[in-house]
Amino acid sequence: MAVPGSARAAVSAGGQAAPIRYAAVSDCAKDPRNAEWCGPWWYRTTDGKRHRLSGVGRWAGAVAVSGDGRRLAYIRAKDARLVIRDLDGRTRVSRAEAWPSKLELDVTRVTLSYDGSRVAVDCCAAGHTEHPARVYDGGTGALLGKVPGVFAYEDALSFSGDSDQVLVRTDDEKSGKLSVHDPNGERTTTVVPPRLIGDNAATAALNADGHTVAVYVIGPKPQLALYDLDSELITATYPLPASGQKVTRDPVENTLTEAGTAVELVWTGDATLRMVRKIGFKRMRVQVYGIDVATGSVRPERAYTITATTEEAVSGR
Repeated sequence: MAVPGSARAAVSAGGQAAPIRYAAVSDCAKDPRNAEWCGPWWYRTTDGKRHRLSGVGRWAGAVAVSGDGRRLAYIRAKDARLVIRDLDGRTRVSRAEAWPSKLELDVTRVTLSYDGSRVAVDCCAAGHTEHPARVYDGGTGALLGKVPGVFAYEDALSFSGDSDQVLVRTDDEKSGKLSVHDPNGERTTTVVPPRLIGDNAATAALNADGHTVAVYVIGPKPQLALYDLDSELITATYPLPASGQKVTRDPVENTLTEAGTAVELVWTGDATLRMVRKIGFKRMRVQVYGIDVATGSVRPERAYTITATTEEAVSGR
């Protein structure tokens, strides 16, 4: 285990490490519509301190932060290996390159489970690679398995609430197809959900039960919808606070879009979710909500602003 000095800086004098709020890259351009990469990645912890993150690949998806803010993972620029780092400074490095083609590294995406115990690396646009997504053990850095047919540009990939399953949303003529895989990459479930779920499945989050999927339904009055993979039924919907952003319909895809808005959902318990909504560009507003599906309550937990950055990986802490 290597212990880099920059990671030690995240630990306070009292020995308690503040969780990571987000990792980012500063923006040099004055024009808000033309982002320009400025310097290396860095991360900010919940105590307000900023820490340098050196040696990371210079592209958008090279870094991920776990939802609990205790771990980050990134692709190292010098040798394309996956590095998994804890707040106490301990690191694990993959034995081989995180992606087999160096020509495709700048379009790879790193994804962490909520507790950081699983890491996924996938890549590219459909038709541009034959390499499957790779799943790693966050505690050891060992490669666990591979999930075929996942493309970072078109598909959504996330881990279940207990980190033991991988949920993938891929394109389908009718609606987004949802597939569940174990960490070894074996597919256990495949469903083509109704359009309400499929059209919003970029935010899909799989419960630890392996069959309950939550999605953020875009609209002037947004909703949280629950879908059961076993019965193939929508089991519940809950109203959510509106973002205040303009909602329009894509004339080609015939789907609703929410201007300047990105949403992430993650299960934090058997009946609880965290919703992280990011609004804007260069001056990004982050809204974090706690959702209890047993009672239907939606509670704002925190809000903060990230300014003058061109790329961000947000934990929601």
